[in-house]
Amino acid sequence: MVKSKLLQSGDVVKRLLPLAIGLGFMGLLWTKTQDLDWFAVQQSFEAIPHWRWAAALLASVISFWAVAQYDVIAHRHFGTAMPARAARHAGAAAIAIGQTTGFGPVIGAAIRWRLMPALGHAQIARVTGFVTLGFLSAWALLSATIALPLLIGQSWLAFLLFPIAALGFGGVLLCYPELRLFGFKLNLPSLRAMSQMTLLAGCDLIFAGLALHLLLPPEIAPSLPILVAAFALALGAGMMGGTPGGVGPFELALLALIPASDVAGLAAALIAFRLVYYVIPCIAGLTYAALGRVETPDLEIVQPLVQQGSRAEHAITRQSRTQGLRQKTAEAELLETPQSLALFLGPSRGQIAELLTPLRRRAFTQNRHACLYKVTAQDAVQARKNGWTVTAIAHEAVIDTRSYSTTGPERRQLRRFLRKASKAKVVFAPIDAPDWPSLHAIHKEWEEQHGQERGLTMGRFCPLYLLDKPLFGAYQNGVLIGFISGLSAPGVLSLDLMRHRSDIPNGTMHGLMDYMITWAQEREIDEVCLAAVPHPHLAKRLSLPPGLTRFKASFAPRWRPLYMAAPNRMALIICALDIMRTVLRPPAIPYTTAERWQVDALITGETAPLPCLTKLRETG
Repeated sequence: MVKSKLLQSGDVVKRLLPLAIGLGFMGLLWTKTQDLDWFAVQQSFEAIPHWRWAAALLASVISFWAVAQYDVIAHRHFGTAMPARAARHAGAAAIAIGQTTGFGPVIGAAIRWRLMPALGHAQIARVTGFVTLGFLSAWALLSATIALPLLIGQSWLAFLLFPIAALGFGGVLLCYPELRLFGFKLNLPSLRAMSQMTLLAGCDLIFAGLALHLLLPPEIAPSLPILVAAFALALGAGMMGGTPGGVGPFELALLALIPASDVAGLAAALIAFRLVYYVIPCIAGLTYAALGRVETPDLEIVQPLVQQGSRAEHAITRQSRTQGLRQKTAEAELLETPQSLALFLGPSRGQIAELLTPLRRRAFTQNRHACLYKVTAQDAVQARKNGWTVTAIAHEAVIDTRSYSTTGPERRQLRRFLRKASKAKVVFAPIDAPDWPSLHAIHKEWEEQHGQERGLTMGRFCPLYLLDKPLFGAYQNGVLIGFISGLSAPGVLSLDLMRHRSDIPNGTMHGLMDYMITWAQEREIDEVCLAAVPHPHLAKRLSLPPGLTRFKASFAPRWRPLYMAAPNRMALIICALDIMRTVLRPPAIPYTTAERWQVDALITGETAPLPCLTKLRETG
């Protein structure tokens, strides 16, 4: 009880301290106004030309348009399906009223809920928090790296500090797209969203500073860059002060940063700025909040595709969050990552050229970059013709079962490994009735040796995922020591998982792979894909170990190149880095509660799988 009271009292102090500081600044400002010649202030106010009033009002409109775009980005981030126009208008009203009355986040949330009640209180709170924290982050970046160097007369520092800080901030968002606080998961803005918010914050500060610059007497107005820099820092003082409109801290900070000989002229300009930038927008915001139309989300169904394409690897997407992209004569499966929306393996129906523009549009409305991932050479040619940047990232090993045999000089190394497995008395067979506890034990031992399994476009161990997949096991003295799984499509069988114990005899995995190829051959499956490895030029550049490539090369396959593409080079780099990060550190498989219970039951051997629980993804 005592601890609870202490926490409550501490919370009250935290809330009241900024307001107390702000009121203190208001008191200081009041004492300064006592010495003003108010008749001179009135004369300076009336001397402001009409065209300057109009220009300042126009600059304020542009400034509010920029900050209102934050709401559009926030709604895209949370996938609310709210029309951009409605989000922009609600955001402008919320910011105009909130910044003038004080307690911006609280007032802003109330205005947004008034105009968009269908989203609910929780989603409105998320949008408001996103807008507030996004602006503060962008403001801090611009103020620390550009405004401060300008004010201290070292403008050249901005050309050094801003790129370094922006790259560092972007690197953090790229490497850590999620933040966990007190058990809650927060999805941070994507690089695209944060870049847009930084540009919009810069636009807001420039045009707000321009509005003030237009209202100042020309003889005391500093250069526009200096005034904008001073305005940015004064705005921060006003936000931290906690008073309505930042009154007190804002003016005192501005007076300290741009001292003027004509105090009456400066006071008149500040009063005029308050009218143009605070009072008029606040009145307009209140009018819109009172009379504006209540908006509802414009829902769009983006569920995953029901029918998979001809590529067997499409089944891997069941373990990740995906969307279906459908056009009249074409459709494809899209993989979601924090930075990208990737069309995976090419279209499942139709031509890829028809999907490029809709893919870019869909990615833009989700604050992501569009890309193509692991597409064929034919699809890469179509993307390049449409102006996309294309690069080879992998090549997959393909076996034609109609001509496959272990004879010939090209498979000499394979025969050597097969003899070692035979000498160790390792036998191979399909796994028709999986012993999930044994398979799970092998998987855990494999992870202890090789590290966490990869994900996204690489299969992961999960009984529900493997239920309908062909499984093949390697046995020594009747004990399972390794297994592989395959992915099936018409006429194709593709390698998926490979798991084994740490002490298996040499040649065991070669024997398993050879057995799977022979199994497909007997069932007249024309092609077995041994899956992809990094493209030689990429492997050389990244100094990747050649072990997996040597393993697949021993089967003398035909190598088929796979490509990645994006609308421009920067988007290609961002998408490639983000996909690589997600592959190496995949998020948890999106189980439902029932599926999680069923997986736990299977790997502990407590129950048999239920047919209704073979679906892995939550589509809600």
